[in-house]
Amino acid sequence: MGVMKNLFVGAVALVAIGVSVVAHAADMPTKAPITPPPIEGWTFTLTPYFWALSLNGSTTVKGRTTDVDAGFFDILEHTQFPKDLFELAALGEARYGRFALLTDIVYIKAGLGASITRSRGTDAINGTVGASAGLKIWLVEAQFAAAYEIARWSGLFSPGSTTALDLYAGGRAWWQRGEVNLAASGTLNVIDLSLTREGFLSATKSVSWFDPLVGARIRHQLAPTWNFVLSGDVGGFGVGSKFSWQALALLEHEIYRSKTATWSAMLGYKALSVDYSRGSGLSLYEFDMTMHGPIFGLTARF
Repeated sequence: MGVMKNLFVGAVALVAIGVSVVAHAADMPTKAPITPPPIEGWTFTLTPYFWALSLNGSTTVKGRTTDVDAGFFDILEHTQFPKDLFELAALGEARYGRFALLTDIVYIKAGLGASITRSRGTDAINGTVGASAGLKIWLVEAQFAAAYEIARWSGLFSPGSTTALDLYAGGRAWWQRGEVNLAASGTLNVIDLSLTREGFLSATKSVSWFDPLVGARIRHQLAPTWNFVLSGDVGGFGVGSKFSWQALALLEHEIYRSKTATWSAMLGYKALSVDYSRGSGLSLYEFDMTMHGPIFGLTARF
């Protein structure tokens, strides 16, 4: 966690430095930038990205709970890529004037060994018990929402900048498969006799659900080639999960412009948290997890 905290602070500092540098540049007496004419009709944006994922929380599969508190470098060190660690993720937007359709789709496969997990709620044995648990998670999260720009300001933070506020509503569809592998050993003492047993237990379950959500987003054009986006939403409300939330901050810098598309480098930070449960006792499946970390991507705007 210390490494990830430092990485988080570094990402925030990088965003702040970018904002400061661009704002300072806007105040310097230079020639007015050439702003391309606005594009009429629909515009489309696609941003494939990599999420340097950290996990904090717990997963319960058929009554067996595994706690996880692992930073990205802990996960990377104790898993094999791409066998036990793989992901695909992309942001998308289709905009027409004030109206926009938003999407964020993530696929994650993570195999976490006993060195970075902790098991609890295992079968009771009358004696001493030792257990090591491995956790595998397959996760698909697809967010879809409709947004509407309710306000726009010019020169709010610096001359020549523009700021817009969107409200959006939609939903997140989830599919998960959790697998807990538990290696346990126990010793039972009766008078002066000791009985030692070892065993291997495995539990697997798949679930899916849908969470409605509502949120807000600020889009700020720092300069003609710099854009900053900050968004947050809440969802679940007992419809699918008990509660879920997401926060996303992005800084984009245009690096290339062609006749058909504009390409930008993207750096940001994303946090997604969900508290979901189904069943009880040995049929209980629970996913109470916060997933967070820096994201890096490339944006194409058509």
